[in-house]
Amino acid sequence: MIDEGIPVGVVYYIKKVRDSLNASPRYPYSDNTPEKRIARQKEYIETVRQLEDVMKDVRSVEDAMKACDRFMIGNGYLSRISSLGGPQYMVEKKGRENPSVTDKLFATLHIRSKDQFERDFTKKAQREQFGIPKEKKTPRGYSIRYYDGKNSFSRSGEWKPDTYYVTRGYEILKDNLKTWDDALRWAQEDAKDRGRGGKKRFVPEQLANVRRNGPDYRNNQDITGKDYLDTFGFRGGEFGNWMNQNDRQASLNMGFEALKDLASALKISDRDISYQGTLSIAFGARGSGNAAAHYEPLRKVINLTKMHGAGSLAHEWWHGLDDYLGVKMGERGMLSEHPGSHPLFRKLEKVMKYKLETPEQARERSDQELIRMQKNAERVLDEAILPSLDQNGNESQREQYTVLKEAFLSGERGAVKKISTLKKDISGRVIPKSNRDQLEIYEKLLHGMAEQETPKPRQIKTDYYQNSIRMGKEYGKDGGYWDCNAEMSARAFACYIKDKLPYQSDYLVGHAESAVAFVSGKNGHLDIIKVYPEGEERKAINAVFDEIVAELKLQNILTHEEKTKPLDISGIREAPDGQLSMFGSERSSVIDRLAAGKSAKAKSAEYVTVAKKTAPEL
Repeated sequence: MIDEGIPVGVVYYIKKVRDSLNASPRYPYSDNTPEKRIARQKEYIETVRQLEDVMKDVRSVEDAMKACDRFMIGNGYLSRISSLGGPQYMVEKKGRENPSVTDKLFATLHIRSKDQFERDFTKKAQREQFGIPKEKKTPRGYSIRYYDGKNSFSRSGEWKPDTYYVTRGYEILKDNLKTWDDALRWAQEDAKDRGRGGKKRFVPEQLANVRRNGPDYRNNQDITGKDYLDTFGFRGGEFGNWMNQNDRQASLNMGFEALKDLASALKISDRDISYQGTLSIAFGARGSGNAAAHYEPLRKVINLTKMHGAGSLAHEWWHGLDDYLGVKMGERGMLSEHPGSHPLFRKLEKVMKYKLETPEQARERSDQELIRMQKNAERVLDEAILPSLDQNGNESQREQYTVLKEAFLSGERGAVKKISTLKKDISGRVIPKSNRDQLEIYEKLLHGMAEQETPKPRQIKTDYYQNSIRMGKEYGKDGGYWDCNAEMSARAFACYIKDKLPYQSDYLVGHAESAVAFVSGKNGHLDIIKVYPEGEERKAINAVFDEIVAELKLQNILTHEEKTKPLDISGIREAPDGQLSMFGSERSSVIDRLAAGKSAKAKSAEYVTVAKKTAPEL
């Protein structure tokens, strides 16, 4: 229709009228017999045909302004009556009894003026880019603007004239784009990265190579699913259907070595890896395309998404332990999100998020506070003295005030009293009590700051916490993801394990230090955000993890094992028929059984009985 020359606003109006129709017949309570419901269906079809007959003739704004009367009055749903305010509509019996003739339909059809049509349809169609092919649409919230070289928003003067720039809200995202098409492509790509939440997704890059140079825990053997069950005590596990045999074998081998490395780093037994047999594991079976890996608290399963999951195993294992400990402590959720239940988790939260200022930071902060205090105190003092001094004071009194003000701002005791006496000499009145009380408070504070030789350090946010908050503003689709206790502790734990291992184990901790982003700073330059602990902050966090692991061993939640043993290959260990199933023939997938149980509940009791009889037992 647009190609035929019909105005976009008119086509948009026709679409909106169509949208305002019920998508299917509505049945009043009185339609309680099959005959009445069939009659209502026929009525609905007839109403739609009547509206279609009217709308097929709408080709201009003038046609649209006649459409309401043609449909509503022409088919007997409404009638016009005269009143003092002008013509009005009255609903006829036919309109009241037809549930397809709604207020919404009337409000859309009824055009009162050309200005209203322009506002409600033509301009809205333009804003929504109605009728424009998807590949040509500017993403929602973005604007593409032309820069002619006359006025620049760049402090450094880097903008080039005769170019385009992209904005989102009040933020300039990209400049110096040569053509409108270049700007459109850039905006579309940026919108894809941000996703529906309006913020960019952060997905760590897949490791180009997965390296490991630790002990040979596999004895040069390919690992089977049964090895996972026998060695670590997993409840079960599964592969994604799309993983080929090579992917499966590689995942089994690398995952096995990584879990052995984890046990070695923590000096715990292999069986502790599954939290006393409560954990399951999946490879490429339960993930989404955007997540490298994830832990499912409901099913107690870690999923690693094919090769994207490589590098995140320690991170997800901590989530599982965090959840396991939360359940043991009687919390509804991970223990890190309820740190009050355990003193060491309270300590972990505090160390991750807060630290004491360095002496240099304390001095800089104290100096800034003093400058602000002096500025405020000077303003109050000048307001109390200068009007009288300007009106009645002489040069000698001005010089005297300058000396006394310096003494006051330096925190000298008694300065306010002397200044009040000076004001009395000038105007015959002392400083009013309300002003004097305020100035004496400033005098006391300034004196205290002057007397303090070494400022006392205060608690401030760690760099790790500040970067996590900023990362959330840049990338988080949901508020609080990057700076929540669960995610901060998991990222810190991955770094802790990396530091504990004397060798490289990429499948386990390859992503420990991958949360790095480049964002525009306030000065217009790129800032590097590292969302993992570093330096002294990292050492302090690692020390708390040491305490947590030691405490869990004392409570027998984890078992102390000084040395991690390699795989025992003395017995028969091959999977039946050479398959790479996570299970032997006598053990089925817990995840499959959970899914089967959920499906079975929705079916008949007879089916449930059969399923119980045929389901293999673990």
